[in-house]
Amino acid sequence: MPFWTSPAAEPKRQHRFLVMFSGIPGFQPYIAKAATKPSFEVSETEHKFLGNTYYYPGSLTWNEVTITLVNTTSPDGQALLLDALEKSGYLFPPEQREAVDGAPGTLNKTDSTDSLGYVTIREIDGDGKPLDVWTLRNAFIKSCTFGDLDYDGDDLLNIEIGMRYDWAQYTPIAHSTLGPFGTGG
Repeated sequence: MPFWTSPAAEPKRQHRFLVMFSGIPGFQPYIAKAATKPSFEVSETEHKFLGNTYYYPGSLTWNEVTITLVNTTSPDGQALLLDALEKSGYLFPPEQREAVDGAPGTLNKTDSTDSLGYVTIREIDGDGKPLDVWTLRNAFIKSCTFGDLDYDGDDLLNIEIGMRYDWAQYTPIAHSTLGPFGTGG
């Protein structure tokens, strides 16, 4: 039966979502403007035999996700992301300091994934209840642009984040008791 014949059935809406970074204190889900959902590609290997070509699936690669945030003054989006970068192991040149063992610190996967915590994209219904959740596993920031300034423009200033992750976990939520921010309600 098509969804439009039942008033109880409703398609998911493109504008109903929340992005959360559990490891960034002060991050507010309302500053997320856009997010690409996880996607993957499977490589292929071909084998030629007696004039025929046969294909076999290879390894699976999860594609990069892009998240666009509106840069706000409170919380300061730029400050939140630069703080996460520093917690990832990056040392700004004037402040480079020696690590505990005497070696300079560098970006590393453990600190990079810990600085963001769990990165989730939640699709929500009209009441703000989650319909499903994508969790990016071992996510880290691959690229970040803080927008362009222009005297001729009235647009909001955006931050665009390219994120890499090892894999994504999809969790459908049927009749959830979670509220829109992961709390009861």
